Amino acid sequence: MNGTFYEGITLDNRAVRITVSGGKISSCSDIPYTADLPRLLPVLVDLQQNGALGYAFNQLDGRTAQKALQVIGDHLLVNGVGRVLATLPTAPYDVLQNAAGCIAGVLDSDEKLNTLYAGIFHEGVFISPDFGWRGGHKPEYIRSPEWQIFADFDRASGHRVKMVNVAPEVPGAMEFIRRAADAGIKVAIGHCHPDAATIRQAVKNGAQMVTHFANGAAPEIHRFKNPLWGFLAEEGLALGLVGDGFHLPPEVTQVAIKVKGVENCFMVSDANMFSGCAPGIYQRIGGMDCQIEENGFIHVVGQDILAGAWFQNNRSVEYLVNHCKVDFDTAWRMCSTIPAKLCGITLPELSGGEEASFVLAKFNNGKLQINKTVFCGKEYIKDNCQKG
Repeated sequence: MNGTFYEGITLDNRAVRITVSGGKISSCSDIPYTADLPRLLPVLVDLQQNGALGYAFNQLDGRTAQKALQVIGDHLLVNGVGRVLATLPTAPYDVLQNAAGCIAGVLDSDEKLNTLYAGIFHEGVFISPDFGWRGGHKPEYIRSPEWQIFADFDRASGHRVKMVNVAPEVPGAMEFIRRAADAGIKVAIGHCHPDAATIRQAVKNGAQMVTHFANGAAPEIHRFKNPLWGFLAEEGLALGLVGDGFHLPPEVTQVAIKVKGVENCFMVSDANMFSGCAPGIYQRIGGMDCQIEENGFIHVVGQDILAGAWFQNNRSVEYLVNHCKVDFDTAWRMCSTIPAKLCGITLPELSGGEEASFVLAKFNNGKLQINKTVFCGKEYIKDNCQKG
């Protein structure tokens, strides 16, 4: 039989041989289990990724969009990420809408990129304008939620918005949440400081997720009168968790998992547009200038305010296993199948006729090694000198 063969241990502990031909899986059969086989895993899924290597989704225009989406996409794939929501943080709204249209133009004409970029996360703009809670977003571009301008944005994107972030305590938020939920868009709440009653009402109106739980928050908060307790207490909310090792102390992640359960916790990278770049100070449009430290910590220049992350979502797997007492298979699911399910993203099965997209990896001595990502039948292998 013609095709390329891949062998490994799946998430359900099967030893299999997959044959790939023409971008599809032509067959999948069981083979003898041996200890030296790599893991053969579903692609990682990242619901909050802002860009990489100097390219940002919220800055794309007609000249840069094709190259940027390809460069970011290649960087994601060598790190095991095969489905992503292109995340657009705060910027002038005409710039955001133009970027959405440029993304649509590229994806409409490129089937593989359209598969990789499973949708858009509209993170910015409809957030709290208050210091700390707005994070590194520039306050001059923050505005109250308006359904019509958002609908125009979604239309420009080719109706690719899968998730929208809202601060539920700001004027107009509750009606906006209801309309977005009725339209089938996942509503997340974050960069906000509502009280418990407001959180409950937001969930009744259709909010389902929390954007990067315990981040996008003021550095100092009241011990009881803060939204974190309400986020944890409200059963209708799944928690997005940033797993770069800087955003969340392990004990916070452990408590989140114990309270919500694994199936309602999903890892995101929150990768900055300069993720993968060398240490230094960088300027952002719509966000305050940021600094990358030698260890990968990114923060607003001169402030103890996070500015996204340097790592991609494969880092979250290591964080969960090494620091949060989570076994490898569960950690992978929290970075792959669980966020896919929560956001309504379909991942291919390991069976004949399915899209040939999966990851071959090993986990030894606390280190995740991604040997290769196969995406729509093509292999992506990280160069030895490439970081991220």
